[in-house]
Amino acid sequence: MSDLEFFGKAAPGTGSPSKERGDCPFTQRVFLELEELGLPYTATYIQEGPNKPHWFMVKNPSGLMPVLRDGETWIQDSDKITEYLDKHYAGNTLKIPVEFRDVGDKIFPIFTKWLQSKDPGSPCRDEFVEELVGFDCHLQNHGPYIAGERPTDSDFALAPKLRHARVALAHFMDFRFPQELGAVQSYMNRMESRESFEKTNYPDEMIIQGWRTKFKLPEKIANVPN
Repeated sequence: MSDLEFFGKAAPGTGSPSKERGDCPFTQRVFLELEELGLPYTATYIQEGPNKPHWFMVKNPSGLMPVLRDGETWIQDSDKITEYLDKHYAGNTLKIPVEFRDVGDKIFPIFTKWLQSKDPGSPCRDEFVEELVGFDCHLQNHGPYIAGERPTDSDFALAPKLRHARVALAHFMDFRFPQELGAVQSYMNRMESRESFEKTNYPDEMIIQGWRTKFKLPEKIANVPN
């Protein structure tokens, strides 16, 4: 019988510990895998900032999240957590084949770089579209998921990041994912309609507020006069 407790970002203003989920895509990645594996677990959310509970800091001195507790074992970082879950609970069924390991991995860094620039016309825009085009091409050739017919850890990692990018860029940059990228659109619909995603999701406004706070963004960027 497993004794799993997963700690992630709490919704703003809900205290620590909280039972209200925040908007972290790295946290959602682990939640997706816990749900997909059908593992019983307790979800505990911790407010970001300097005032994390003492008992949490004793066990997790860096204070960084997400963190998984399995009995007396504490594992930090979403990559290490998913490796642990795959090894101990999934029989290595979540692991992405090595030839697909880097698919889509530049999309999120370019998105955050573009958002942080606060410039709708930044060169990051073209870089971002280029990465989406490349991902669309990959899905056309290898889909419907990154490695074929079933989702792997890479899908559970990328899908929440794509949602963050779609929501934040539409709001701040007035940018929409190109409709002609049909494979990407279908992929996002397929991932976001999974029961695990719907169960672990959070409102668009929470995503918008999270990025506004992180990068000190105005209400809108695309409409701000020069």
